[in-house]
Amino acid sequence: MADWFKQAVADGDAPEGSQDGRDPSRERRERARSAGERHGEIAPEIAFLANQGVGPGPLLQAMRIADRCRVSADAALLGEGLLAEEDYFRALARHLRVPYFCGELAIDDAIDPARAIASGIAPLAPNGLRLRAVVAPRGASIRFLVAAAAAGHLQGGFVISSPQRLSALVRAKAGSRIAEAAARDLERRDPTLSAHSGLSRRQIACIAALAVVGTALWLVAPGVPRAAASILLWLIFAAWIVVRNLAAAAGAPRAFAPLADEDLPVYSIVAPLYREARVVRKLVKALDAIDYPRAKLDIKLVIERRDAETLAAIASLGLPARYDVIVAPPGQPSTKPRALNVALPALRGDLVVVYDAEDEPDPDQLRLAAAHFAGDPALDCLQARLTIDNPEDSWISAMFAIEYAALFDLIDPGLAALGLPIALGGTSNHFRTRTLRRVGGWDAWNVTEDADLGIRLAREGARVGALASDTREEAPNDLAPGSVSVCAGKRAGCRP
Repeated sequence: MADWFKQAVADGDAPEGSQDGRDPSRERRERARSAGERHGEIAPEIAFLANQGVGPGPLLQAMRIADRCRVSADAALLGEGLLAEEDYFRALARHLRVPYFCGELAIDDAIDPARAIASGIAPLAPNGLRLRAVVAPRGASIRFLVAAAAAGHLQGGFVISSPQRLSALVRAKAGSRIAEAAARDLERRDPTLSAHSGLSRRQIACIAALAVVGTALWLVAPGVPRAAASILLWLIFAAWIVVRNLAAAAGAPRAFAPLADEDLPVYSIVAPLYREARVVRKLVKALDAIDYPRAKLDIKLVIERRDAETLAAIASLGLPARYDVIVAPPGQPSTKPRALNVALPALRGDLVVVYDAEDEPDPDQLRLAAAHFAGDPALDCLQARLTIDNPEDSWISAMFAIEYAALFDLIDPGLAALGLPIALGGTSNHFRTRTLRRVGGWDAWNVTEDADLGIRLAREGARVGALASDTREEAPNDLAPGSVSVCAGKRAGCRP
């Protein structure tokens, strides 16, 4: 790929509204462009669509949204669902007079999948057409290409694709490497951080020594081990009571000024799904109800390749471009944290939140979280409150409701105020994306990946806070597997 285009992409594809590493020169260009838009101009990244059969209504609406949110016009057009992503990039290819890429040529075997997805550029394998790369541009890169074509300076040697199509093609090409990285990167960084490594020899030796000593004492003096165990358990219980009381007393919510739409960062949402076809529509409805500029939402639905039913349910919805369906390549272990790690390199937002399939977050949750992160630069993670919305269904769901209320309304805010580690909940965790990548993401081999990550954040010196915003979710009605999804399906009007 030509150096001039690589530099254009590097200059132009930083997330709009970024809180981290703002580019003042780019912001001045954006303000100048927006000033021109207010005088009736159409931004070049969408103006060419007028000659491709797109009416003025969607273009003018995209301009108004782009001006209010300070994003590129293509981000507004596609994020709001005013035009399908495939239609837009096919039209761009026609305008630039370059081929539109659907996978006809092979992507180079030596591709770096994470870098290709993040940059929107993937090298092609040698071919007879002398095409060197497939490009999925955004924002300033599109404006650069359009301007170069208008001036007659556009160099060939590349093809155009949509970002989602390019990402899918890259994952298909490098699926085994992506699966391996999602499962093993944390272990490669430090084997002691991953549950895959199991107990160390020293830990096994300590457990064996304690067992031997305990057995010997029991045989010699049966009362001593019993008394020692009672004292130890009493001390642990008493210490936990003290910590809980201190946490309940220390928890004090902080308020931060809300951010204007133009100051909000791009926010990624990751929802790992498996056998959730019955509740996909309910999840999309809950995510669409979030009060956040859609041009600044980057929603990743992560699906296992073998889960054809959920894939078909998502395909039937015809989701707009702010939704990106990521098909996780097959691999082991087949766990939620592995699915989250598959999505991690593709996140475009400065901030990211994890939701489960049955979640219904408060509509203003992302705005509140963004205000917290902006008002407290030292903050790395926020845990929102999880609330059970079916406590009356059974005694099990009632117990869940009591436990969740105590933990997320009292204990976690207090622990955060005291600067103590927090075992995160499995959903509604908000992160700075750079922090999440710095600590290595999730442990794919740990079935309590949320608690593990909370402790690992504390170990890495990251600060976790509590967010006074609710996410409603279903609790199990009984001990049968899958009772949560069945319940959620019933509430969504679906048959189990």
